[in-house]
Amino acid sequence: MLNAIWSRVGFIPSCSRVGWLRPAVALLRQPMESGAWVASREPIGGGEILRERVRLLEAVLDNFPGGISLFDRNLQMVLCNEQQKRLLEYPEHLFASGWPTLEQIFRFNAKRGEYGPGDVEEHVRLRMALAREQRAHVFERTRPNGTVLEIRGMPLQGGGFVTTYQDVTEQRRTQALVAHMAHHDALTNLPNRLLFSDRLNQAVARVRRGEVIALLYLDLDCFKPVNDKFGHAIGDTLLQAVSDRLLTTARDTDTVARLGGDEFVIIQVGLKETAEAATLARRIVKTLGAPYHIADQTIVVGTSIGIAVAPTDGAHPEELLKKADHALYRCKADGRGSFAFFQPSDEADRPSRDSGALALPRRTATAERASVA
Repeated sequence: MLNAIWSRVGFIPSCSRVGWLRPAVALLRQPMESGAWVASREPIGGGEILRERVRLLEAVLDNFPGGISLFDRNLQMVLCNEQQKRLLEYPEHLFASGWPTLEQIFRFNAKRGEYGPGDVEEHVRLRMALAREQRAHVFERTRPNGTVLEIRGMPLQGGGFVTTYQDVTEQRRTQALVAHMAHHDALTNLPNRLLFSDRLNQAVARVRRGEVIALLYLDLDCFKPVNDKFGHAIGDTLLQAVSDRLLTTARDTDTVARLGGDEFVIIQVGLKETAEAATLARRIVKTLGAPYHIADQTIVVGTSIGIAVAPTDGAHPEELLKKADHALYRCKADGRGSFAFFQPSDEADRPSRDSGALALPRRTATAERASVA
């Protein structure tokens, strides 16, 4: 009696996007009485289960919230979902001859400027060398169109690796906005107390290396009557106009900040002589004293300025701020609309002030994380 002959066939190619997962099949060759053979093919080990798994995997790829691609041990792409093609703007011709190799993708990206300026082949060489190391990696890349991608690569057992791409553009914009709001005044967009404190600490560090800096403490003259007469809306607009004038008067290397109310400070760095601080103060008094035209109203305010110089008047941030405040008080007492440098006698003349009013904020761990997110 003739016996049936079974033979197993391993995984075979398929037109499916996950064809490399197509189940193995068994070929049955059944002899006939006439001497002929009848061959049939049947799935091994539950073909329906394997087909269902393939279907589920394809559903996962289609619904993955980002791009995903798979490369084999030879760095040949074997899978790439539609989301990745859209996210990376892969053209159809890149897949015209089947799945491209990783090297082909690197070269395509380098030619279209995805990796920035530089020699195309050098970009390819460096990236291929890293890919061959088969190390897990996470990094961000900003595409030429401004899209920020978070890219994660994970090597697979036996060779190859899977890479995912997530569009984190809006997330990074939100983080940048939150960090900006935490360090800037909402009304004027100038640095607030927190950022001012950080900048002043940096400036004081430069003093320890031999530089000279000046701290100018400004207070508007007659601002309260403007608020009382015209209302807070016009008062706020006036503060914004004052901020704009301060920015145009100070140098780009100086820090202009708002401490609150009608109080502003300027950190002037890199002084060759203290006369430069007097020159800036004189310009500010003149610039801020010019009339403001707001909502059909002509408004005139002045400013008084107290100045402390480091290292002459001290080399600690809060000490400098306190001494500049003392000089400001004397300036107002002497008639306003001018400026004054700190003098030792100012400390005796200045009435005690709430210590919290001049206290600088301390950078917390949360603030540190917000500044680098």
